[in-house]
Amino acid sequence: MTGESGGRRILLVECDGEKRKSLGFVLRLAGYRVTPVRTSYEALDWVVKRQGAPERFFALVLGSLTCAPDGAWLVGRLDRSGAALPILLVSDADPSAAEMAGPVIACRPEEVTRHLELLAGSE
Repeated sequence: MTGESGGRRILLVECDGEKRKSLGFVLRLAGYRVTPVRTSYEALDWVVKRQGAPERFFALVLGSLTCAPDGAWLVGRLDRSGAALPILLVSDADPSAAEMAGPVIACRPEEVTRHLELLAGSE
């Protein structure tokens, strides 16, 4: 069952294995097709390779910012590569405190699917 997600493809970047599994589970439960990666390098590689593909990523869900290189590095590289996809920064901390350049939407873990649904509705 794909529900509101329409089976859209999500790239999930999270270096913490347990958080990656947990967030991936929630996204799959909501009907998204999830490609989980551990590092910003892996994420950049996936996005750049899929840019011209007919089935690109709908959004990038960025978890922990504790791994090097961090999320700010990834956002900057994606911007320079010309990859145009929404980025959701998932944090247990106050999302309004997130300081990222570029088109980043900050949200709490429990708000991820709602924000993705809003993005899908604005297509």
